[in-house]
Amino acid sequence: MVKATTKQEIRRNPLAEWLTLAVRFVQSRRTTILAAVLAGAVLGVAGGGYWWYQERQDAEAARALAGAYTVLRGEQVGKPGTPEEALKRFREVIEQHRGTRAAEEGLIAAGNLQYEAGKVDEAASSYNEYLTAYPRGRFRMLAALGKAYTLEAKGDLQGAAQTLSEELERDRENPLAGEAYMSLARTYEGLKKPEDAMRVYGLVVDRLTQTNWAQQALQRMTALKAK
Repeated sequence: MVKATTKQEIRRNPLAEWLTLAVRFVQSRRTTILAAVLAGAVLGVAGGGYWWYQERQDAEAARALAGAYTVLRGEQVGKPGTPEEALKRFREVIEQHRGTRAAEEGLIAAGNLQYEAGKVDEAASSYNEYLTAYPRGRFRMLAALGKAYTLEAKGDLQGAAQTLSEELERDRENPLAGEAYMSLARTYEGLKKPEDAMRVYGLVVDRLTQTNWAQQALQRMTALKAK
């Protein structure tokens, strides 16, 4: 027959003693624990609310961006596409939906439209804004190329070379690295630095073998050697 456990044995049981102490601890600090539980619940609700709000913002921004592209392509019924109106829409996305992926893309689109329209200073401002606002953005190389082209258009070849060099040092595996390397080499040619141009063309040949970039680089190297 199993012996019944006495109260004294229960008291001496370490597990029972721990449970007793735990109950007393909770009872003595009931207000503090309740406040902590409530705070955790509030934080959980707040986190869920922020996530819902962010999702809603992203959705609204995506719709606004799509509308800007619709204007640019002239897909509105009865309305031709106008770059000026599209640029206005892109700027609205940028200003009203900061921090969203749509605003990031809209900033690049605005810079490209400004550059194509010959508004070099405005384009440079947009590209600079992107590089500042999105240090790890999806379109950093594109923004760096745009900035370099605007600097080149204004005759600042040294600034263009510096911009491209810094971005390539940061992200040499980018899909647009070939264009950036070729642009950098051409900039060195413009600066009358054939040795630097040859070095960069050589990098293109070594790193981008069997691409159009490599073929163009070989042609430029041949032309430079013939001078």
